[in-house]
Amino acid sequence: MNNTELIISKQYGTGQLSDWALEIRRQVFINEQNVPLDLEIDDLDDKTTHYVGFRGDQPITTARVLVNEEENSWHIQRVATLANERGHGYAHKIMQTIIEDAEIAGVKHLELGAQLTAQAFYEKLGFRTFGTTFMDAGIEHINMIHEI
Repeated sequence: MNNTELIISKQYGTGQLSDWALEIRRQVFINEQNVPLDLEIDDLDDKTTHYVGFRGDQPITTARVLVNEEENSWHIQRVATLANERGHGYAHKIMQTIIEDAEIAGVKHLELGAQLTAQAFYEKLGFRTFGTTFMDAGIEHINMIHEI
């Protein structure tokens, strides 16, 4: 971890925090991974909780959570860290915050669709795979679950 502590903020729906999250997502998914804009920008930003991690006053990592009340579960999406900020444990810290928030909220389990290149990262956080691989935005993914 760098000398500057990562500060994580969260916000439901759209606003300044979701704007910062979207900028990180643009850089990572659209610019780096060539995800089409119309696939990255969807109608869920106003229905999700956005987590953004700041180093100093700079937003550098993000994730969003969609609540599934019927199943008492959370679906984690759009986990991203700026390229020049990777390797310092920032995404791990934002995921730990989401897991802790889920425990406090009494959530049964967390789910996500992981890019295959990130599968080991999520396994270290206690997620396990289920189902078969699938393509999303031209990138191979696997579904993962974390029982709370």
